Amino acid sequence: MIMENEMTTKTFYKTFFAWQDEKEEKWLEEQAVQGWHLESAAPFFYTFRKGSPDRVIYRLDYKHTLDKDYAEYVQIFKDCQWELATRMSNWHYYRIRPENDQTPEIFNTSRAKAQKYRRLLRGLLPLLLLAFLNFRFIFEHLDFTKAHDTGEVILGLSLLMVWGTFIFAVITIVAKIRRLESESRE
Repeated sequence: MIMENEMTTKTFYKTFFAWQDEKEEKWLEEQAVQGWHLESAAPFFYTFRKGSPDRVIYRLDYKHTLDKDYAEYVQIFKDCQWELATRMSNWHYYRIRPENDQTPEIFNTSRAKAQKYRRLLRGLLPLLLLAFLNFRFIFEHLDFTKAHDTGEVILGLSLLMVWGTFIFAVITIVAKIRRLESESRE
């Protein structure tokens, strides 16, 4: 879905999950080649500004903005010529225009990349705990014996889907960490 504003900006609705960051980076790069440069990101919504078509490399990183070393973290990227295009919560969208055919990387090893996903898991743990507590509270108070109360059944199924998505996310991210760490041992 695309929403356009006088063709100088456009907003896309696009679904990416936390473990699909590399796919998201490639999509952002494709938009830049078409002359659309990322301006802001919100869950599932991306706003672009029209500009010259250009080869731009995007990299996403997950870093808590409340960390003590946050200012140093941002400065390191800036010193290495990476521009912070936008931030969505603790996700940072960096971009750079490569000077030659080589693609610059912010993670020079699989182990360093695995650390990003470890930070992400630590960020998801409070949400996972909150979802579990809500899940438990709601299910203790739902009465599935009432056949006529479809609202409770729908609420219960919705909560199961949310909980299932969280579990799937954690399993997928842990698998990605293990794959990256095994690559770094090779």
